[in-house]
Amino acid sequence: MSRDALSCAVVALGHRCRTAGTGAEALAEHRKRRADVIISDWTMPGIDGMELCRRVRGLDRGAYTYLLFVSAHARKRDFVEAVRAGADDYLPKPVDLDDLEARLIAAGRIVWAYRRLAERNVTLRHDSQASFREARLDALTQVANRLQLDEDIALLQAQIYSTRCFVTIAMCDLDAFKRYNDHYGHPAGDEALRRTAQAIQGALRRADQVYRYGGEEFLIVVRDLPAATAVAAMERVRSAVEALAIAHAPGGPHPFLTVSIGMAPVDTAGEHAVQEAIERADEALYSVKARGGNCVASAPARA
Repeated sequence: MSRDALSCAVVALGHRCRTAGTGAEALAEHRKRRADVIISDWTMPGIDGMELCRRVRGLDRGAYTYLLFVSAHARKRDFVEAVRAGADDYLPKPVDLDDLEARLIAAGRIVWAYRRLAERNVTLRHDSQASFREARLDALTQVANRLQLDEDIALLQAQIYSTRCFVTIAMCDLDAFKRYNDHYGHPAGDEALRRTAQAIQGALRRADQVYRYGGEEFLIVVRDLPAATAVAAMERVRSAVEALAIAHAPGGPHPFLTVSIGMAPVDTAGEHAVQEAIERADEALYSVKARGGNCVASAPARA
């Protein structure tokens, strides 16, 4: 009778209501469809009010359920324990309709505030993830940037040290790109860099990674390929850039924009092996440039 009367009062105040005969039944209903507010007796057989508090709070996970308890015999100290267990408020029996309405108005504000906060947290989390990704992406070419490279080098170094996997570093540089920029202008140069980055990425396997190293330079990490196969892979990259057929400036070294590539394997034993491979690949790149560019060369074996 008490439960039915309370249910009628809640509905009369403009809310939808479900009823349960025990704490266990209430918990089962809540699991099926989460309630915004639970009004419960504090003293119940089986799952009592305190245990119901603990279990409901364990199910919240980003949402919030307002817990309002009623009791005819509870002491103030009991409600201190109830609040510690997760209760929000209590009403003495018999329940006064005005008191109930006031509590439900307060409950509605709190549930709404928690819902807005949860929505805002989701938005902030998405924005934070998007900002994290954008900070590690080169704005012009949409490939990974130096920040991402610096983070990946540390991870790559650890992987090489622990698994002894085979990795090759390739440094790529567009041939006489300053001449192209000076002749056609920076907007055309930006477009050429974008198309070059797309061509490089399209020529790589999923296991490989390209980074914009700076200016017209790109760095490529080639994984799990023996030396001869890695050279062939970079030859495909070189051909892909040349196949774009972007007309070079008059007096350029080649009819179309081309790329020079220097490569070096990563020594699996060195503590700074990745950085050393980058330096050796850079040396190989400059030897290619000195020979006229538009080709691929590997760094000589270390003595």
